[in-house]
Parts: sequence; C-alpha cells; structure tokens
Amino acid sequence: MKLLLIPNKFKGSLTSDEFSNAFISGVEKSGVSFSYSCIKLSDVGDNFLNVVAYYKPCISMQVISTNPLGKRIQSYYLYSQQNNAAYIELANASGKQLLMKEDRNPMLTTTYGTGIQIKDAIEKGIEHIYMGLGGSATVDGGIGIANALGYVFLNEEREELDAIGASLQLIDSIDDAAVSSNVRQVNFYAVNDISNPLFGENGTSYLYAGEKGASDVIIEDLDRGLINLDKIVSKQYSVQNGKLPGAGAGGGTGFGLKSFFNADMLSGEDFILELSRVKDVLALGDVDYIITGECKIDGQSLCGKLLQGIISLGKKYNTPVIVICGKSEISKDELERQGIFDVVEFHDEFRGSEYNMRHAAQLLIARTADYFAKK
Repeated sequence: MKLLLIPNKFKGSLTSDEFSNAFISGVEKSGVSFSYSCIKLSDVGDNFLNVVAYYKPCISMQVISTNPLGKRIQSYYLYSQQNNAAYIELANASGKQLLMKEDRNPMLTTTYGTGIQIKDAIEKGIEHIYMGLGGSATVDGGIGIANALGYVFLNEEREELDAIGASLQLIDSIDDAAVSSNVRQVNFYAVNDISNPLFGENGTSYLYAGEKGASDVIIEDLDRGLINLDKIVSKQYSVQNGKLPGAGAGGGTGFGLKSFFNADMLSGEDFILELSRVKDVLALGDVDYIITGECKIDGQSLCGKLLQGIISLGKKYNTPVIVICGKSEISKDELERQGIFDVVEFHDEFRGSEYNMRHAAQLLIARTADYFAKK
C-alpha cells in the first residue's frame, strides 16, 4: 500500500510534522505493509521560508532590517538562482512573534522592515519576489513596504506621514516620484491563504486586528483608515482593489502589493502544492490513498481551500482521499458527495476537549493503527 501524506496542523495540539509522525507510527503499528511520500505544507506565515527551502535550492540572504515597531533586527529572505527569485516571509520582519503581547498595537506597527528586505533583493538584481503574507503584526495596508520602496504618504498639509496603521485615516495624497524604475520592473507575487477584502465586516481589521492587539475602538479606526487608503489609491491610480479577494491578507499587505506593485495574487495552498510537485507523484498512478488531516470537519472546513484542493487532486488522479480528524460533524453520505473516500475520527468521546487536545498524538496513533489493521 502506497500513501501520499499531505499533513495539516491541528491548532493547539499538533504541528503538521507531529501529525505526520503520529500517523506514520499508527500505520506501522497496524502491521500492514506500506510506503509513503510526505508533502510539507505551509500556511504562508512563519513557516513559509522553511517549506520553500525544503523543496527549492536557495541561498539565505541576511539583512539588517526593522521589526514592526521600527527596532533594528537581523532578518533574512531566500534567493533562488534557478529563477532569479526572492522568497520573503512577511512574518520574518513584520510578524507578531517579534513582539511581546503587551507591545502589539496595529495602530503603531508597520511593514516597513519587510520593505527593507524587498529593497535589498531589488538592489541585488532579483527580478521575481514571492511574498508569504501570513502571521503579521500589522494592519497598515502595505504602506510600510511601499514607503521603504519610495512611496511617500502625505496629509492635507502635504506633510509626510509615518507608514503605520494610525496614519491611514490621514492620507490625502501619495508621492511616488522617488520610486525607482528598478522597482517597477520587478514581478511581485502575493502568496496568501485568505480571501478577505481590505475593509468592512469581513475585512482585515474586523477579522484579524484583535489578535494583533487592537481594541474595539482601534479596530473601527483602522477599518476607516483602510477605506480611506482605498479611496486615495483609487483616485490617484484609477484602480479599485479594496474588495479584491485576498486584499486583506497580511493586514492589507495584499492590497498594497497589488495597488503599488501590480502583484499577482496566488493561493498559498496552490503555490505550495505546485512547489512540492505533488502532481508528478500522483501522475505515476501508484498511490493508493491520499491522506490529510483536519482538527474538525464541519461546513467551514469543507469550504477550505486546502481540503478542496486535495479533493480535486484525488478526483483528477482517481485516488481516494482519507481525512484524519479529531471529530466530524458531517454525515458520511455528505462527505462522499464532497469527494472524500473516508474519515477517521480519533477523539475520545468520553473525555473533554482539553484531554483530547493534550493526548492528540496518542489517540491518533491508536485510531490509525486500528483503522489500517482492518484494511
């Protein structure tokens, strides 16, 4: 039996690697003869560069940059000679993990440090820049990056504004005279895993600013600021990107990359699956099952891009998809209609969620062993 494992993390209990290890241990315990291939995934946050480096020969490029509050830090991005491309992780210089919880405030944070990384890559003659947009501490609409690359944001008095979230409502015009021709010749790619617009009840501020340290009042102020940014960009550049799916990624960095650098918007799942050459593995026709994981299967997970992408792969290559999950709230008939061959639940129904999360690896091993022993 040959398995293709496309693991997912179980938030709060298992990383994708821990899920993979537990699953493999369970199949080994079942006693069946098997081989497997494993695809590493990333949520385009603070694991993006690790996954890129796993699949692609790259050089680590060290850069003195700044964190979301402007403090000097050592940072890095990846360079691939193969396609003269830089791979940059927004979280590396602009991420939440760089700040103590009490220091997080998206009114004061900026993506400027990521812009320093991009500037370094462009000065080195790199022609393609891929940006993983997860894990940011910012809601600045991407103006920090734009500012580092020559854009200047002005208020009504033509005074230069700091490129932070608090400035968004004050922007009256944009001066791009200092943007070099080299910047305009680079191909940008915004790699993201959300489809949210820039503003509104489903926008980046209302959905994500709270976890970045924003109060309810700040969330409303930031949303108004993002609306203003979209209005000014639309007026000055005749583009309307505020409602574009993915514009809200990275605290609006998706919007900024599209508006100021005409970036192509790429699905994070599609990007990683393409990078991993998973289609080449399936095209050989010798994979018996595709295995993936979900914490809980419900209506929302069935709409998720990753699971839908895996189901599509299974259909295309006529390979059954088995989903390992803590718990499923969807009937077997509905799962089959969605294209899922089988679901393996491993929660202990007689224990609470805290126990199940703490013992997820052991429960997964035992349930997987039992399931495959009957194959």
